[in-house]
Amino acid sequence: MPRNSTDCRRALITDVLAATLATTADAADVEGSGLILVGGGQPRAVGGSDATCLSLAHAQVTMGSGPAFRCMVSGHPVGIKDLMTDYPFGHPELAPYSGQVHAVLSVPIRVGRVVAGALDLYDRTPHSWPARQVTVAHELAQVMAAILYLLSADPRGPSVLSPRSGVPQ
Repeated sequence: MPRNSTDCRRALITDVLAATLATTADAADVEGSGLILVGGGQPRAVGGSDATCLSLAHAQVTMGSGPAFRCMVSGHPVGIKDLMTDYPFGHPELAPYSGQVHAVLSVPIRVGRVVAGALDLYDRTPHSWPARQVTVAHELAQVMAAILYLLSADPRGPSVLSPRSGVPQ
C-alpha cells in the first residue's frame, strides 16, 4: 500500500511499465519482453512482461553479460536464435534464469543519440529473427523511449532528462 504521493507515483509508473511491456510483446508477436536501462552509468533491470522475462533481465545485469549488453555496447540489434546453443552468439551462462526462453532479440533504446538501454524480445521456440521483426522491435524501442520520457516528467514542472546519460530520471 503506497504511503505517500511519491510511493503512489512509483506504483503508477511500475504498473504502466508492466502493461507497456506486455503490450510490446503482443505488438512484436513474441512471448515476452524485458527492459534494461542505464542510469548513473549503471545498467538496471527495469521490468519484464512476466516473471521469467524480469528474471532474465536481472541475470544479464548481475552477470554483465547477454544480448542486451552486446546491444547496448554496439548500439545495434542483437538477434540470437537460441540463447543456450547458438554458438558463438548464445549465452548459456543465462540458462538458470531463462526458463524456457530460447530466441532473444535485443534492440537499443535511444534518447537522442545516446543508447540509454535495451528492449529485449523473447520467444520459447528457437528461431532466427527476420528483418520485419527487427524493424518492429526498433519502432517499439522508439515508443518505449517516448514513454520513459513522459514517465520521467515531474508533475510539478518540466520533464527531467539527465544531460550526462540521456536517461530519464
